[in-house]
Amino acid sequence: MKKLFIDKFKLKNLFGLGSLLFGVSVLLVFQGCYPELQTVPVRKNMTWDQGENLKDSPKYFLAWNRQLEKAYTFTPTTGFPPPIISRVFAIFHVTMHDAVNSVDARYQTYASKVSDKNADPNATLIQAIYEVAKTIGPQDAPTQTRFDSLYNATMAELKDKEKKDKGIALGKQVAQAVLSKRSVDGPYLQLVGYNPTPPNGTQPGEYRYLPPLNYALAGFHKQQTWVISSADQFRPEPPFAINSPEYTADYNEVKSLGAINSVTISPDDRALGVFWAENSSRGWNRVAREVLLQNNKYTNLWETARLFALMHMAIADSYIAVFDSKIFFNYWRPISAIRLGEMDGNDQTVGDPSWTPVLVTPAVGEYPSAHAISGAAAGGVLISFFGKSAIPFSTDSGYWPGTRSFSSIDEAVRENSLSRIYIGYHFRKAIEIGEEKGYELAQFVYSNGLKPVK
Repeated sequence: MKKLFIDKFKLKNLFGLGSLLFGVSVLLVFQGCYPELQTVPVRKNMTWDQGENLKDSPKYFLAWNRQLEKAYTFTPTTGFPPPIISRVFAIFHVTMHDAVNSVDARYQTYASKVSDKNADPNATLIQAIYEVAKTIGPQDAPTQTRFDSLYNATMAELKDKEKKDKGIALGKQVAQAVLSKRSVDGPYLQLVGYNPTPPNGTQPGEYRYLPPLNYALAGFHKQQTWVISSADQFRPEPPFAINSPEYTADYNEVKSLGAINSVTISPDDRALGVFWAENSSRGWNRVAREVLLQNNKYTNLWETARLFALMHMAIADSYIAVFDSKIFFNYWRPISAIRLGEMDGNDQTVGDPSWTPVLVTPAVGEYPSAHAISGAAAGGVLISFFGKSAIPFSTDSGYWPGTRSFSSIDEAVRENSLSRIYIGYHFRKAIEIGEEKGYELAQFVYSNGLKPVK
């Protein structure tokens, strides 16, 4: 049993490389070995309580939200880096928000300047997200077929032809407005080769290149922000000095718990680490929907669309902000620090040239943790929306079978952050600061984004 457990993690180590670094061939091998982990099961009883029969129901929004999430189940054609997916999910959800507010302006729009009060808001939403999903969503034939099928099924339910036709025309305009506004991001989405890219470090604490990409998405922080004022608005304090006792404690912790062959980590913490390994946009999208559905938190179409748009903009902004900090501090990852531990000038750190983390480390700077800041950004928006954290829910994962249950949103945020220590990605300082800045960013986004129209 123990041997099977370790062998699974070796395969998941390769899969981490595939999902983060476009390892298509590795993903194919992984799927062949563990087909039960290829998809996340959807509960058959997942409904909106009695919301589908209420006026202004988010029924169609939720149908498309689920389909978009399903489109990013890990497959060879959708193994994009989490920062890229954060941008895509933000575009998807601000499009649906702008669509309904172009019919009835209850909240400020993000990009749309057109309006038609005589259009069907659901037709506008369906057409707008269909246009965007076809344009920037996964381009494989099965996914596109599912988009087509959902489009036809949802449109068929709308019976007022005149309002529907107006909605279709308006939805196309909304989609174009959002896509046009974000089209300027293109030059900064380059996976490798962006100039300038941080140099390969030579001194203790400096980031060391991680082949095969060395340093990925070096220009990501230069794209336009969504709600925050600038990429450096939430830049944190520096990481610990290499010769400090705090650094030594963090070093020993991740060295012990985050190693693929660790004998000190508990089985639950190891499972926890991999459970949260999927990209934040997809994972927290599911959390948000589960919190709403499992607790009968009915909201109307406008409120629901705004919640998801704010959450995904917060996640997208958190990635922009964290890449700014990663470039600025250019700090080394645990895999480099531990393998070079005998040469770091700290007599209290013991190096291990063969140390290997649970999952393959992404080729970007260590400080702070992108996963921690994005999880806290998402959770922080949910807490602001509901006015409390103490909402029980359960959720599943695209990386690990089964579910985990939580008594509050901040409990899930904390697990999400700690997971990066348990898979060997980050020092504790990086996750602590990431979580802190994520909550701060969430508060700013919730207070300043898509405000109610007076």
